[in-house]
Amino acid sequence: MKTFPKTIVLLTAIAALGLTACGETSAEKLYQRGTENAAERNYKEAIANYDEAIAENPDEAKFYNNRANALFEDGKYEEAIEDYNKALEINPNLAEAYFNRGYASYKLLDEKSALEDYDKALEINPNYIEAYGNRGVVRSQLGDHQGAIDDYNTVLEKNPEIAFIYYNRGLAYQLMGNRQFANADFHKAAEIFEEEGNSLGKEQAMEAIALLKES
Repeated sequence: MKTFPKTIVLLTAIAALGLTACGETSAEKLYQRGTENAAERNYKEAIANYDEAIAENPDEAKFYNNRANALFEDGKYEEAIEDYNKALEINPNLAEAYFNRGYASYKLLDEKSALEDYDKALEINPNYIEAYGNRGVVRSQLGDHQGAIDDYNTVLEKNPEIAFIYYNRGLAYQLMGNRQFANADFHKAAEIFEEEGNSLGKEQAMEAIALLKES
């Protein structure tokens, strides 16, 4: 029986939106406070700040997007999706909200919905490198390993120094039976992880190499 490495890692989790360049309103100040609390991982306080901002201005998509992010980080994925839905009702071209909703769907094991959202995020913003990385993970888990490799290739064309992407692509190659390419990618991932001082990442890549030899 073949043995495969541990679960692949998503490139990134959620995308937050910042303040606009215009003067701050009371709602925007509350929003900024929420963003600061979220950055400090004070998610419940952040949610309360966003609640107040939305009460003052219920028509600002970024308020819902960032409240959803705080809900996501608090493990409330269904509630987060509700807020991403609201953000997209207000602004259907908000690529970050599609990206974020896709990740929330992924956490709920709804890979098909996640794939649809990553597709939409990339339709809006074809240069959204994180969306390519995360879509690659979902594609591979849905059995489209070549599609995943195509997405990982796109990421590495834009930034050839992302260790997790080499790791993920290596796993996709392994699942396709291409041991040579898988081995090269796992080694490249281990090399970059070592350069970054990421011992856990290097350990995961080296474990993948060992499992590849055993399979």
